[in-house]
Amino acid sequence: MLAKVSCISWVIGLLTLSGGLFAQEKWDREPPELSRAEWKHLRSLRKVRPLFWIGPLQNEAVYGICFTPLGFREHYNAVVNGLNLEVLGIGTAATTIGSGFALSAMDRSFNSMDTIPEVYNFQVNGISLGSGFVQKGVFNGICVGGGLIGKLNGISVGVIHCMYRANGLVIGGVGNAIAEMLGLGIALFNVVGFRMRGVQVALFVNDVRFTMHGIQVAFFGNDVGFRMRGVQVALFGNVVSNDRILKDSLPNKEKELIGLQVGGLNTVSYSALGMQIGFRNWVLGKHEGIQMGLWNKGNTLQGVQIGLINDCSSLRGVQIGLLNSCEGKLSPFLRVKLKDRRLTTSEPSSEPLP
Repeated sequence: MLAKVSCISWVIGLLTLSGGLFAQEKWDREPPELSRAEWKHLRSLRKVRPLFWIGPLQNEAVYGICFTPLGFREHYNAVVNGLNLEVLGIGTAATTIGSGFALSAMDRSFNSMDTIPEVYNFQVNGISLGSGFVQKGVFNGICVGGGLIGKLNGISVGVIHCMYRANGLVIGGVGNAIAEMLGLGIALFNVVGFRMRGVQVALFVNDVRFTMHGIQVAFFGNDVGFRMRGVQVALFGNVVSNDRILKDSLPNKEKELIGLQVGGLNTVSYSALGMQIGFRNWVLGKHEGIQMGLWNKGNTLQGVQIGLINDCSSLRGVQIGLLNSCEGKLSPFLRVKLKDRRLTTSEPSSEPLP
C-alpha cells in the first residue's frame, strides 16, 4: 500500500514538473510593448482557470492556486486571484547566489526606471510565495521572496528587492532598491531612485537620489540628493547635497533641508531651515535655525550656534562657544548680532538692475 502511494506521488511530481517545462515552451519571446487599448484587448483573451493551475501563465486568469515549479520566464497577460507559488527560477539565483552583485545592479537598473509603466502584464491579488521573483507585474497583498517586482501594494519580505514602485512595507535582508516609494523600507541598504514619502530604516545606509519627505534612521549614514523634508538620524553622518545642475535648478529661496539632522557629521550643501545636532554641523549656504555641536559652520546664519567652535561669514543671531568667528572677527564665549544689512547670494536684491 505504501509503495502504491509513493509511486502515485512520484507520478504526480513528474507530471507537475513536465507541466511546468511544457509551459516554459509555450512562447519564445518577451512580452511586447503594447498600448493601453491593446492590453485591454489582451485581457479579454484570458482563459479562466479555477482552483489550480500550473505556470508560467500565458493569457490565463487563475482563481485559486497557481503553482510554478520552474519559473525561468515571466508570466504573460495573466492574473492570479488567490495564492501564487513559485519554487525555482531566475529570482532564486538573483536573491541567493547573485545577492552580492545585486546592489550594483540595483543602481544601474534605475536608468530603465525613468518611466514607470502604467500597464503590467501580470497581477497577483492575494499571497505570493517563492524563492525570488523576476516579474514586472503588480503584487497586491503579501509577497514573500523578493526579487524584481514592478509594483507592490502591500507587504513584501525577501533578501533583496528591486521595484519600480512600492506602496506599503518592504523588508529586505540585504537591500531595497525602489524607484518611487510610499511607506516603510527596512534593510541593510535602502535606495530610492526618485521620490520617497515615509520612513527608511537601515543598518548601514539610506539613500534617496531626489526628494525625501519623512524620516531616515541609519547606523552609518543617510543621504538625500536634492530636497529633504523631515528628520535624519544616524550615528556617523547625514548629508543633503546635490550637484551643480540640480543646485542651479532650485528656486532662489528654495530650502534644500527643512527639518532636523542628528548625527556625527551633518552637512547641507545649499540652504537649510531647521536644526542640526552633532559633532560637526555644516551648512554651506544660508541657514535659518539652530546648530549644536563641537564645530558649527555656516555661510549666512540667521539663528543660533552653540558649540566649542562656531564659524559663519554673515550673522543675524547669536553665537555661544569657546571660539566664535564671524566676518573675519574672533569673539570668545558670546557674540550677538541682531541686524545684518549685507546682501547675500541667498536672497535676491530688491534694487533694479542698471
